[in-house]
Amino acid sequence: MHPLTLAAELPHNLDGKILLLNLISVGMVAAGIFCIRGLWLIFEKAGQQGWKAVVPVYHHVIITRVAGVSAWWNLALLLVYPLLKAQKGGAKVLCATLLLVWWGWLCQRIARRFGKSRLFALGMTLPVLGFFFRTALAYDKSTYDPQA
Repeated sequence: MHPLTLAAELPHNLDGKILLLNLISVGMVAAGIFCIRGLWLIFEKAGQQGWKAVVPVYHHVIITRVAGVSAWWNLALLLVYPLLKAQKGGAKVLCATLLLVWWGWLCQRIARRFGKSRLFALGMTLPVLGFFFRTALAYDKSTYDPQA
């Protein structure tokens, strides 16, 4: 099949696959926008400017500030992540575990500052559930307490 093939010339058995791919793409873009909007609202609740949620690396600095720790804690992420990409076997599992523990610790501090429980923080930590828990945090009526 030539790359410049017209849609009318495609075999009909690809129609469903193309539709599915388009639906998945639209869904992923919508989920990304929804996630960024949620982070924007969390930043605003914490007294930060919402636009900082859009800047790729800088929003990690703001997340650590919302958690009440120094932005220098991001060095842990910057030092472990390349090892996660480069190593194999046990070192890779260790690096992934360290990153998960670090993220869990950060989520626990953020949840406490918004008056949420440790179970809520655990929900924020988990990869798939975190999307729903961060959205709940963004849209609920909780308030940010920097002294918590």
